[in-house]
Amino acid sequence: MFKYFRCDEWALKNLRDNNLYLNHHSLFNDPFECRCEIRTGFPKRGDGSSRFADVLRAWGFERADDETALENYDDYVFSLEGSEPDIKYYIDSARITCFSRRADNLLMWAHYGDGLRGFCIEFDADEITAYHDNANVFEVIYADSPSVVDASIMAVLHDQWYFNNDAFYEVQAISKRLGKDKIFELSLYQVGINKSYDKIQEIYQKMLATKPVAWRYEEEIRMIDCSPRENLFGVTMTYPVSAIKSIIFGEKISRNHEEVIVEILSRKLPSVKFKKAVRVDGSFDVHIVSLDGVV
Repeated sequence: MFKYFRCDEWALKNLRDNNLYLNHHSLFNDPFECRCEIRTGFPKRGDGSSRFADVLRAWGFERADDETALENYDDYVFSLEGSEPDIKYYIDSARITCFSRRADNLLMWAHYGDGLRGFCIEFDADEITAYHDNANVFEVIYADSPSVVDASIMAVLHDQWYFNNDAFYEVQAISKRLGKDKIFELSLYQVGINKSYDKIQEIYQKMLATKPVAWRYEEEIRMIDCSPRENLFGVTMTYPVSAIKSIIFGEKISRNHEEVIVEILSRKLPSVKFKKAVRVDGSFDVHIVSLDGVV
Protein backbone atom coordinates (compact mmCIF):
# COMPACT_ATOMS: atom_id res chain seq x y z
CA MET A 1 0.00 0.00 0.00
CA PHE A 2 1.21 3.49 -0.84
CA LYS A 3 1.13 6.78 1.08
CA TYR A 4 1.74 10.09 -0.67
CA PHE A 5 3.47 13.07 0.97
CA ARG A 6 4.47 16.66 0.37
CA CYS A 7 8.10 17.38 1.22
CA ASP A 8 7.35 19.39 4.33
CA GLU A 9 8.88 19.46 7.78
CA TRP A 10 6.36 17.05 9.31
CA ALA A 11 6.62 14.45 6.55
CA LEU A 12 10.41 14.36 6.80
CA LYS A 13 10.35 14.24 10.61
CA ASN A 14 7.89 11.34 10.57
CA LEU A 15 10.08 9.54 8.03
CA ARG A 16 13.09 9.96 10.32
CA ASP A 17 11.13 8.74 13.35
CA ASN A 18 9.25 5.88 11.61
CA ASN A 19 5.93 7.47 12.48
CA LEU A 20 2.50 7.64 10.88
CA TYR A 21 -0.04 10.19 12.07
CA LEU A 22 -3.63 9.00 12.53
CA ASN A 23 -6.42 11.53 12.80
CA HIS A 24 -10.02 11.72 13.93
CA HIS A 25 -12.35 11.55 10.93
CA SER A 26 -13.68 15.07 11.52
CA LEU A 27 -10.37 16.53 10.34
CA PHE A 28 -10.52 14.84 6.92
CA ASN A 29 -11.63 16.69 3.80
CA ASP A 30 -14.68 14.52 3.02
CA PRO A 31 -17.72 15.99 4.85
CA PHE A 32 -19.36 12.54 4.80
CA GLU A 33 -16.54 10.74 6.64
CA CYS A 34 -17.82 7.89 8.83
CA ARG A 35 -21.42 8.92 8.22
CA CYS A 36 -23.70 5.92 8.65
CA GLU A 37 -27.26 5.08 9.62
CA ILE A 38 -27.18 3.58 13.11
CA ARG A 39 -29.94 1.20 14.17
CA THR A 40 -30.46 0.12 17.76
CA GLY A 41 -32.83 -2.14 19.67
CA PHE A 42 -33.52 -5.79 18.90
CA PRO A 43 -36.34 -6.52 16.44
CA LYS A 44 -39.40 -8.35 17.74
CA ARG A 45 -39.49 -12.12 17.37
CA GLY A 46 -40.84 -13.22 14.01
CA ASP A 47 -41.70 -9.71 12.82
CA GLY A 48 -40.76 -10.62 9.25
CA SER A 49 -38.22 -7.81 8.95
CA SER A 50 -34.84 -8.12 7.27
CA ARG A 51 -33.30 -7.02 10.59
CA PHE A 52 -34.79 -10.04 12.34
CA ALA A 53 -33.38 -12.34 9.68
CA ASP A 54 -29.97 -10.64 9.97
CA VAL A 55 -29.93 -11.07 13.75
CA LEU A 56 -30.72 -14.77 13.39
CA ARG A 57 -27.93 -15.20 10.83
CA ALA A 58 -25.48 -13.52 13.21
CA TRP A 59 -26.70 -15.99 15.86
CA GLY A 60 -26.01 -18.89 13.49
CA PHE A 61 -29.47 -19.61 12.06
CA GLU A 62 -29.87 -19.28 8.30
CA ARG A 63 -33.68 -19.39 8.25
CA ALA A 64 -35.92 -16.76 9.83
CA ASP A 65 -38.55 -19.44 10.52
CA ASP A 66 -36.18 -21.82 12.31
CA GLU A 67 -38.23 -23.30 15.17
CA THR A 68 -35.31 -23.52 17.60
CA ALA A 69 -34.40 -19.89 16.98
CA LEU A 70 -37.99 -18.69 17.37
CA GLU A 71 -38.49 -20.68 20.55
CA ASN A 72 -35.36 -19.30 22.22
CA TYR A 73 -35.16 -15.83 20.67
CA ASP A 74 -36.76 -13.80 23.48
CA ASP A 75 -34.60 -15.45 26.15
CA TYR A 76 -31.48 -14.90 24.07
CA VAL A 77 -32.28 -11.23 23.49
CA PHE A 78 -32.97 -10.80 27.22
CA SER A 79 -29.52 -12.26 27.97
CA LEU A 80 -27.98 -9.59 25.72
CA GLU A 81 -29.77 -6.69 27.41
CA GLY A 82 -27.40 -3.72 27.69
CA SER A 83 -24.79 -5.28 25.39
CA GLU A 84 -25.44 -3.23 22.26
CA PRO A 85 -22.27 -1.23 21.60
CA ASP A 86 -22.24 2.55 21.36
CA ILE A 87 -21.52 2.86 17.64
CA LYS A 88 -20.90 6.61 17.81
CA TYR A 89 -18.29 6.03 20.52
CA TYR A 90 -16.59 3.40 18.36
CA ILE A 91 -16.46 5.87 15.47
CA ASP A 92 -15.16 8.73 17.62
CA SER A 93 -12.49 6.49 19.16
CA ALA A 94 -11.08 5.43 15.79
CA ARG A 95 -7.95 7.08 14.42
CA ILE A 96 -7.33 6.77 10.71
CA THR A 97 -4.48 7.15 8.23
CA CYS A 98 -4.97 6.74 4.49
CA PHE A 99 -3.11 4.98 1.69
CA SER A 100 -3.72 4.08 -1.94
CA ARG A 101 -3.44 0.76 -3.76
CA ARG A 102 -1.24 2.30 -6.45
CA ALA A 103 1.91 4.39 -6.74
CA ASP A 104 1.07 5.68 -10.24
CA ASN A 105 -2.21 7.42 -9.41
CA LEU A 106 -2.02 10.83 -11.12
CA LEU A 107 -4.68 12.48 -8.97
CA MET A 108 -3.07 11.23 -5.76
CA TRP A 109 0.23 12.71 -6.87
CA ALA A 110 -1.57 15.95 -7.70
CA HIS A 111 -3.58 16.22 -4.47
CA TYR A 112 -1.27 14.67 -1.86
CA GLY A 113 2.15 14.42 -3.54
CA ASP A 114 2.39 18.13 -4.35
CA GLY A 115 2.10 17.69 -8.11
CA LEU A 116 5.03 15.21 -8.35
CA ARG A 117 7.15 17.48 -6.11
CA GLY A 118 6.69 15.14 -3.15
CA PHE A 119 7.31 11.46 -2.49
CA CYS A 120 5.44 8.23 -1.85
CA ILE A 121 6.23 5.40 0.57
CA GLU A 122 5.33 1.80 -0.22
CA PHE A 123 4.44 0.03 3.03
CA ASP A 124 4.04 -3.61 3.97
CA ALA A 125 0.72 -3.61 5.85
CA ASP A 126 1.43 -6.94 7.56
CA GLU A 127 4.63 -5.59 9.11
CA ILE A 128 2.70 -2.73 10.72
CA THR A 129 -0.31 -4.73 11.94
CA ALA A 130 2.01 -7.36 13.43
CA TYR A 131 3.66 -4.53 15.38
CA HIS A 132 0.39 -3.02 16.66
CA ASP A 133 -2.41 -5.19 18.09
CA ASN A 134 -5.04 -2.48 17.59
CA ALA A 135 -4.12 -1.62 13.99
CA ASN A 136 -6.52 -2.88 11.33
CA VAL A 137 -6.33 -2.46 7.55
CA PHE A 138 -9.50 -1.97 5.49
CA GLU A 139 -10.08 -1.42 1.81
CA VAL A 140 -12.45 1.51 1.39
CA ILE A 141 -15.95 0.75 0.10
CA TYR A 142 -17.29 3.30 -2.39
CA ALA A 143 -21.07 3.57 -2.19
CA ASP A 144 -24.01 5.66 -3.39
CA SER A 145 -25.42 6.06 0.12
CA PRO A 146 -24.24 5.73 3.75
CA SER A 147 -23.92 2.26 5.27
CA VAL A 148 -26.43 0.88 7.74
CA VAL A 149 -24.82 -0.24 11.01
CA ASP A 150 -26.95 -2.30 13.37
CA ALA A 151 -25.92 -2.32 17.04
CA SER A 152 -28.06 -5.39 17.77
CA ILE A 153 -26.15 -7.44 15.19
CA MET A 154 -22.86 -6.24 16.68
CA ALA A 155 -24.04 -7.40 20.10
CA VAL A 156 -24.89 -10.87 18.76
CA LEU A 157 -21.60 -11.20 16.88
CA HIS A 158 -19.58 -10.20 19.95
CA ASP A 159 -21.53 -12.72 22.02
CA GLN A 160 -20.93 -15.47 19.48
CA TRP A 161 -17.23 -14.68 19.31
CA TYR A 162 -16.88 -14.91 23.10
CA PHE A 163 -19.02 -18.07 23.26
CA ASN A 164 -16.94 -19.90 20.64
CA ASN A 165 -13.66 -18.59 22.01
CA ASP A 166 -14.45 -19.69 25.57
CA ALA A 167 -15.72 -23.07 24.35
CA PHE A 168 -12.59 -23.59 22.24
CA TYR A 169 -10.24 -23.12 25.19
CA GLU A 170 -12.43 -25.16 27.51
CA VAL A 171 -12.48 -28.12 25.09
CA GLN A 172 -8.75 -27.70 24.47
CA ALA A 173 -8.08 -27.88 28.22
CA ILE A 174 -10.28 -30.98 28.60
CA SER A 175 -8.52 -32.62 25.66
CA LYS A 176 -5.11 -32.06 27.23
CA ARG A 177 -6.25 -33.21 30.66
CA LEU A 178 -7.87 -36.41 29.41
CA GLY A 179 -5.47 -37.06 26.56
CA LYS A 180 -8.35 -37.37 24.11
CA ASP A 181 -8.48 -36.10 20.53
CA LYS A 182 -10.96 -33.24 20.20
CA ILE A 183 -9.78 -31.91 16.82
CA PHE A 184 -13.20 -32.02 15.15
CA GLU A 185 -14.95 -30.26 18.03
CA LEU A 186 -12.20 -27.66 18.22
CA SER A 187 -12.45 -27.03 14.48
CA LEU A 188 -16.17 -26.26 14.82
CA TYR A 189 -15.52 -23.64 17.49
CA GLN A 190 -12.65 -22.19 15.43
CA VAL A 191 -15.02 -21.78 12.49
CA GLY A 192 -17.42 -19.92 14.80
CA ILE A 193 -14.62 -17.65 16.04
CA ASN A 194 -13.45 -16.84 12.52
CA LYS A 195 -16.96 -16.28 11.18
CA SER A 196 -17.89 -13.87 13.98
CA TYR A 197 -14.59 -12.01 13.68
CA ASP A 198 -14.93 -11.58 9.92
CA LYS A 199 -18.49 -10.26 10.27
CA ILE A 200 -17.40 -7.80 12.96
CA GLN A 201 -14.62 -6.57 10.67
CA GLU A 202 -17.17 -6.07 7.89
CA ILE A 203 -19.19 -3.83 10.19
CA TYR A 204 -16.09 -1.82 11.12
CA GLN A 205 -15.46 -1.40 7.39
CA LYS A 206 -18.98 -0.05 6.95
CA MET A 207 -18.54 2.33 9.89
CA LEU A 208 -15.05 3.60 9.24
CA ALA A 209 -14.10 2.89 5.63
CA THR A 210 -17.08 3.73 3.42
CA LYS A 211 -16.99 6.81 1.19
CA PRO A 212 -19.08 8.35 -1.61
CA VAL A 213 -18.35 7.01 -5.10
CA ALA A 214 -16.94 10.43 -6.07
CA TRP A 215 -13.78 9.46 -4.15
CA ARG A 216 -13.26 6.19 -6.00
CA TYR A 217 -10.25 7.57 -7.89
CA GLU A 218 -8.22 7.43 -4.66
CA GLU A 219 -8.37 3.60 -4.56
CA GLU A 220 -8.01 4.01 -0.83
CA ILE A 221 -6.81 1.65 1.87
CA ARG A 222 -7.12 2.69 5.51
CA MET A 223 -5.16 1.76 8.57
CA ILE A 224 -7.30 2.29 11.65
CA ASP A 225 -6.42 2.19 15.34
CA CYS A 226 -9.60 1.18 17.16
CA SER A 227 -8.34 1.66 20.73
CA PRO A 228 -10.91 3.21 23.10
CA ARG A 229 -10.24 6.87 23.92
CA GLU A 230 -12.08 9.85 25.37
CA ASN A 231 -10.86 12.71 23.17
CA LEU A 232 -10.68 13.71 19.51
CA PHE A 233 -6.91 14.20 19.29
CA GLY A 234 -4.81 12.53 16.63
CA VAL A 235 -2.24 9.89 17.56
CA THR A 236 1.22 8.91 16.34
CA MET A 237 1.83 5.28 15.40
CA THR A 238 5.42 4.07 15.21
CA TYR A 239 6.14 1.37 12.65
CA PRO A 240 9.15 -0.94 12.22
CA VAL A 241 11.55 0.37 9.58
CA SER A 242 11.22 -3.00 7.83
CA ALA A 243 7.65 -1.97 6.93
CA ILE A 244 9.07 0.35 4.25
CA LYS A 245 9.37 -1.53 0.95
CA SER A 246 10.30 1.34 -1.36
CA ILE A 247 10.42 5.11 -1.76
CA ILE A 248 9.02 6.68 -4.92
CA PHE A 249 10.16 10.23 -5.68
CA GLY A 250 7.96 12.53 -7.70
CA GLU A 251 9.62 13.58 -10.94
CA LYS A 252 9.62 17.25 -9.89
CA ILE A 253 11.03 16.76 -6.37
CA SER A 254 13.88 19.14 -5.54
CA ARG A 255 17.41 17.74 -5.52
CA ASN A 256 17.79 18.80 -1.89
CA HIS A 257 14.67 16.95 -0.73
CA GLU A 258 15.64 13.83 -2.67
CA GLU A 259 19.10 13.84 -1.08
CA VAL A 260 17.64 14.32 2.40
CA ILE A 261 15.28 11.35 1.96
CA VAL A 262 18.03 9.13 0.53
CA GLU A 263 20.26 10.03 3.47
CA ILE A 264 17.51 9.24 6.01
CA LEU A 265 16.71 5.83 4.51
CA SER A 266 20.19 4.72 3.48
CA ARG A 267 21.37 4.92 7.10
CA LYS A 268 18.63 2.83 8.67
CA LEU A 269 17.41 0.69 5.77
CA PRO A 270 20.22 0.10 3.26
CA SER A 271 18.11 -2.43 1.34
CA VAL A 272 15.33 0.05 0.52
CA LYS A 273 14.45 0.42 -3.17
CA PHE A 274 14.32 3.92 -4.66
CA LYS A 275 12.03 4.64 -7.60
CA LYS A 276 10.70 7.65 -9.45
CA ALA A 277 7.23 8.58 -10.71
CA VAL A 278 7.66 10.14 -14.16
CA ARG A 279 5.37 11.61 -16.79
CA VAL A 280 5.16 9.63 -20.02
CA ASP A 281 5.63 11.32 -23.38
CA GLY A 282 2.53 11.18 -25.55
CA SER A 283 0.12 10.36 -22.68
CA PHE A 284 -1.23 11.64 -19.38
CA ASP A 285 0.04 8.57 -17.51
CA VAL A 286 2.51 8.40 -14.66
CA HIS A 287 4.96 5.50 -14.74
CA ILE A 288 7.13 4.18 -11.93
CA VAL A 289 10.77 3.58 -12.89
CA SER A 290 13.52 2.07 -10.79
CA LEU A 291 16.56 4.06 -9.72
CA ASP A 292 18.56 0.93 -8.88
CA GLY A 293 17.94 -1.20 -11.96
CA VAL A 294 15.08 -3.31 -10.54
CA VAL A 295 11.44 -2.14 -10.41
